[in-house]
Amino acid sequence: MNTTTSAQNASRPGTLRIFTARRIHTMDESLPLATAVGVIDDRIVAVGDMASMAPWRAGRDVVVDERLKDKILLPGFIDNHVHPFLGGLMTPTEIIAPEAWRMEGGRIAPAANSPERYRELLTERLAARTDKTDWFISFGYQPSEHGRWTRAELDVLCPDRPVVLWHRSFHESYLNSVAIDKLGITATLVSGHPQIDFAAGHFFETGNKVMMARLLPYLLRPDWYHRGLNITAGLMHQGGITTAGDMLFGSADPEFELTALAACIEQPQRPLRIVNILEARGFSNRAVGRRVMGPPDECPPFAEGLKAIEVMRTRGSRRVVFSKAIKLYADGAMFSQLMQMNPPGYIDGHHGEWLMAPPVLAKGVEVFWDAGYQIHVHVNGDAGMDSVLAALASAQERKPRFDHRFMMHHVGFHTNAQSLRMAALGAHASVNPYFIHALADGYAKLGLGPERADQIVRAGSLVRNGLRVSLHSDFMMAPMEPLMLAWCAATRTTKSGRQVAPAERLTLEQALRGITIDAAFGLNMDHEIGSIVAGKKADFTILEDDPFDLGVERLKDVRVAGTVFEGEVHLLPVPLASTLANAAEATRAGLPFQMPARAPLHTSLRARRARYRPAPNTCCGPDGDPCVFLRQLSGWMQEPGFLHSTEPPKRH
Repeated sequence: MNTTTSAQNASRPGTLRIFTARRIHTMDESLPLATAVGVIDDRIVAVGDMASMAPWRAGRDVVVDERLKDKILLPGFIDNHVHPFLGGLMTPTEIIAPEAWRMEGGRIAPAANSPERYRELLTERLAARTDKTDWFISFGYQPSEHGRWTRAELDVLCPDRPVVLWHRSFHESYLNSVAIDKLGITATLVSGHPQIDFAAGHFFETGNKVMMARLLPYLLRPDWYHRGLNITAGLMHQGGITTAGDMLFGSADPEFELTALAACIEQPQRPLRIVNILEARGFSNRAVGRRVMGPPDECPPFAEGLKAIEVMRTRGSRRVVFSKAIKLYADGAMFSQLMQMNPPGYIDGHHGEWLMAPPVLAKGVEVFWDAGYQIHVHVNGDAGMDSVLAALASAQERKPRFDHRFMMHHVGFHTNAQSLRMAALGAHASVNPYFIHALADGYAKLGLGPERADQIVRAGSLVRNGLRVSLHSDFMMAPMEPLMLAWCAATRTTKSGRQVAPAERLTLEQALRGITIDAAFGLNMDHEIGSIVAGKKADFTILEDDPFDLGVERLKDVRVAGTVFEGEVHLLPVPLASTLANAAEATRAGLPFQMPARAPLHTSLRARRARYRPAPNTCCGPDGDPCVFLRQLSGWMQEPGFLHSTEPPKRH
């Protein structure tokens, strides 16, 4: 036996590397705590203390790695519902939004929640980009908080460079005159379009399609899109994520997406794997040459899509994995109040929307259920949940399956009775707890009323009924910060500081399971990842602070120090707390942090109505839901002649 102490990742194949830590939370009920973990190559071989490593040390080269001896280890965090394609498009923009956002290198883009603060940040970012011939694109604009920025105001501020302000909802944009001219959009071209205000430079709903058709070729160039994917991967690392589920792979262009993932993710020093869940509607339509997504009640040829998906699933690699799983849709988005609601419905009497009419959803479930696939369904309202449960019940009655892991995603509002039925049918849930923080206050006043708004994302009910509950960001709906999501689920704290529906809170243990072992369960990968157990992948999240010491109220303040991916250590330059962390935590980490300005008193009921308005039926991508926006964008991209490049792509 040859024993050395090393701080290097490199070692000969077959070497036993023993990581020591202040404490290791394994998330395994049989051995919840440890202080040492033994790894050979990319696999865990032993968990316990130094003494328990002795049988594995005999006759082997051994490296005792003490770099983490003062750290806390948890299983590598898992966000099982993200959208790398949207990250590739949007993260290279200048993000100026109502909430703080994590950026490259760990810096925090401060919240802009007053018109004055928005102007200040916009002016600052414009000055930092000195090439006035290139596009200036900013994401996060919200008129109800940032004031009026139409073509006229932008022309005064930026008369000589193309500027696009992309709405926080993804589905509206405001352009100045230079940008409109650069895209070749003329008054004659858009004359009479009901969702383009040409004089104001405002492109919204289907009008945004006209703008996107001309801007998208610029965003899909490798020097933009690959940079965006690299930023997205970096944000995952900053959040302690070692595995992420792409919950809409292939919706736009599978070959383009896979090539970009190979270029940006399948790299030797990338501490991350992407698990692709394939978008059933897009694959099905492309399989028969159908180039238009079609209305919610038009059924795609799912049987043909199944054949195409089977072929695509053979093309995985070490870091880009294809699951035997697909994605379907039920109802509309939470942020726009287009989820389908049972009585009493919405306070103002409007109705939600179907993304897949119930018969279409049922057919999709039937085809992929019978083929043995795991099925993930986007669902937000209780009426939407009824349609999903009906489809699942029909499939179970026709062809019973065990351990099928049918996953409900988002689960904005559902009832306790539906929790019971989900359990009876063997379903589980991946929920978005950020809805509680972002929406409960506003929806108590507009849309749902206090009782139902306070009870959105009933994670406690799901757990009480025996479901596995995981937590996701739906990036870019929320930051990819699993500890922040765990805080949202465990405290149910709104933006105003209220703690709502305390009976629906998760415990600390349950919340951490939601970003580790139960998140792995949701991806059908809990045999490989999600807990620190002999035989599994050596994926760990390295923490500076122990969440079990700080407790649920300070989960958002726990600092991520890095990750171990398949046995290799990847430390961050400085440990990072979440974007919701206290100012003191950010200061302690040595990073710039600016407390959000107090919202102005003139943020009136009228302004709040603008923020939470129901989107019209013609909406191309309801507010704030990346799934729905990408679904619509992918539908546009399939249409012949959609893309209009206004300038040649750069060669690489």
